[in-house]
Amino acid sequence: MMEQFGLIVKFESSLSGVQHFVPSQLRSPSEDLCKMEPSPSDPCPLYIHFPSGFVPHGLYSQLVSRCIKWCSENGSKLAPGLRDMACCLLITKKSTHKFILICKKRFIKIVLKQTEPHDEASLAEIEEVANLLRRFLEDTLQKLLQELPWLRNVQYQLSVECPYCLKNQCLKHGKVSCPHEDCMCVIEVSQEGQPIYCQFSCQILTVPGLEKWLSTKGKANVIKRVSVQAKALFH
Repeated sequence: MMEQFGLIVKFESSLSGVQHFVPSQLRSPSEDLCKMEPSPSDPCPLYIHFPSGFVPHGLYSQLVSRCIKWCSENGSKLAPGLRDMACCLLITKKSTHKFILICKKRFIKIVLKQTEPHDEASLAEIEEVANLLRRFLEDTLQKLLQELPWLRNVQYQLSVECPYCLKNQCLKHGKVSCPHEDCMCVIEVSQEGQPIYCQFSCQILTVPGLEKWLSTKGKANVIKRVSVQAKALFH
């Protein structure tokens, strides 16, 4: 019953056997995962931003449960690294990729980074992995909002950090690249990959690495369903 409602999640692999995790009960410090940032060749961080100002109660742990289940069902051999409001899963295709989820007050941060030296093949693969992962997350969020009654009126936006505001001094704290979450400017990204616009800069902006999340190269442009895309990710 608890597994059915996402309160616990089973992870099964040939290396670690069967393990059960309870995402909502984690208390280990998350500083190590929070400090991880993508390299210049990886996709930029993506944010699931909630305009209400708060991540809805219970949504993050439900999302983590489904991500763990997805990885387990599609052949991931290494168990996730779980922390208090942060987790790291390994996605293995030809290369290995770290998929990191970090829950803050008003957004969930997503980091995707390669764990091995970059070559031409791995650089091409990261776009495919990023696109498949984005589609899985979008599909999962839509299902959660439909299935869980307390989330049905929740609104969210897939966003990126504004590169213009990042380089300017915070008016409230007087700091450049202010670390305070409430001072961070995030901009919604359209699924069609249209240019993004910041109301403070009054100009169209370019975010390095954003194109990897929106790429339609390779299998992503011919595989229609996320369930099939997920299986392609691990084989």
